[in-house]
Amino acid sequence: KELLIDFQEVVDEHSSENMAKVVWETLTQYGLIEWIIAFVMDNATNNDTMVVAIEQCCCEVGVYFSAKEVRMCCMPHTIHLAAIKVQTISIPH
Repeated sequence: KELLIDFQEVVDEHSSENMAKVVWETLTQYGLIEWIIAFVMDNATNNDTMVVAIEQCCCEVGVYFSAKEVRMCCMPHTIHLAAIKVQTISIPH
């Protein structure tokens, strides 16, 4: 079952630090820091580094969290990127 718990605008640049701050505030507000199972996102680099920033925040409060173990790419997004790539390939006649 899924539940949207928060929806916030990232006012500044969508850097990993700014995104991590917004996510950390939500996790803290709802007491979810120790309940993180996975982050499912597209494959943007700032998402990778955002999860590393969350790992650092968890470490500071004594919660085990491995950015490498919980980072998952969104399968529909990955398929979409692959489909776009296939469309750009020239097939000789």
